[in-house]
Amino acid sequence: MATQVNSFVGITWGRQQSQELVPSMVVDLLLQNKIPQLRLMTSGYDIIEIFSATNISISVTMGNQVFWQANKKDLAYTWINERINDPINKGVNIVELTVGSEPFSNTFLKQAKNDNVVSVLKLMRETLDEMGLGNIRVTTGHGMDVLKVKQFPSEADFRDDIKGSMLDSLGEFNRTGTPFVIYLFPIHFIKEVLNYTMEFAFFDNKSGFKIQDGNLTYTNAVELMIDSLAWAITKAGYPNMKITIGQIGWPTDGYLHANIKNAERFHKGLLKFFASNKGTPLRPGPIDAFLHSLSDENEFRTIFGAFQRHWGIYKSDGYPKYKIDFSLQDHDEYPTQAKGIVKMPNRWCNFNGDKSNLNLVNKNYDLACKEADCTGLEKGASCDGLNFESKVSYAFNAYFQKCKQKVETCDFDGLGEIVATNPSVKNCEFPIEILSFQDQVNQNGMKLRI
Repeated sequence: MATQVNSFVGITWGRQQSQELVPSMVVDLLLQNKIPQLRLMTSGYDIIEIFSATNISISVTMGNQVFWQANKKDLAYTWINERINDPINKGVNIVELTVGSEPFSNTFLKQAKNDNVVSVLKLMRETLDEMGLGNIRVTTGHGMDVLKVKQFPSEADFRDDIKGSMLDSLGEFNRTGTPFVIYLFPIHFIKEVLNYTMEFAFFDNKSGFKIQDGNLTYTNAVELMIDSLAWAITKAGYPNMKITIGQIGWPTDGYLHANIKNAERFHKGLLKFFASNKGTPLRPGPIDAFLHSLSDENEFRTIFGAFQRHWGIYKSDGYPKYKIDFSLQDHDEYPTQAKGIVKMPNRWCNFNGDKSNLNLVNKNYDLACKEADCTGLEKGASCDGLNFESKVSYAFNAYFQKCKQKVETCDFDGLGEIVATNPSVKNCEFPIEILSFQDQVNQNGMKLRI
């Protein structure tokens, strides 16, 4: 990241996976790829000490669902002491606390809406200061759905129903010198909000489509999204408030245009944009950003789309999906893969083809997909083209792998069979799980380090 003199490009890491990467391997991935900053999508309470003495800057997250743990001064003091102060004393470089995630969302996280976020944010700021941790930034992350967006960035403003809370937040950010953190997902924004050509999502836009807003020209969605927010902040009275991109990425499955080829193309253009330090038409200059995300999360909620489980630059087994150059030098190469990954045996669970009782087949298919990740079978996803028998096999195998290949979990009322021949076809992979953190500890007789 040496090319970024005045800014950085970090990465996010969420842990809603059936089989998690060993935390020490994640540390190695960050160090090998020279990624300087990590945004943990949780507090990382059980693994954060693994980052001690690494110089990796860490942002930890207090989820919307745990505000009750710190909504009073004594509770806030306890939470900060355990989740921030203790790790810092053990050498972890925590630089930021994110309070909540998209608390005013009316799309992805609308069920987690929390009007209490501003008061908790202020309380955490006050408590950190009293504990001598004034250098820790306190912020919250918002999606683009906090805005009323029209065709032109200059027309954007905060939604009327949350304007009071947004102005309160902005006042606090301004008082403490904290950037506004925005989450940008161009693939969704273009399709669901703007309804523009998908080419507009890419920096090498080949369509010729552009938006002319006064004397400012937009040829890609990212610059348009940032400047839409900048206009809203300016209208609120803070024209100089810094904007940090807390998440930005491109899913590889579970959505129209979500594939490896497009993800590689998007990131190639995005990282060249960051390396240029040119900024946007309205906000020239360097931009801080976190790529989203390190690895897939096959247990993430899919209420707003199967693609939510496929943001990872890496597969859940630590292998990179596509070429991306974290050094911002525009090298055409794959990033370093995780070392020390231990996969389970080459065994898959297949449907044996018995369709004499289709009700029974469908019942077991539904049961498997209720417990395991079948998002690869969604319309337009990588395995959508499978025939009926193969789709059932995919579902059976997904459940079998999640259950650590226990023989009895491939029974499915006599419809399943364990095979040693890989049933994967074309772009549709029938995965094999990796041994989880705890499995590898138990297998190797290692001491658990958390």
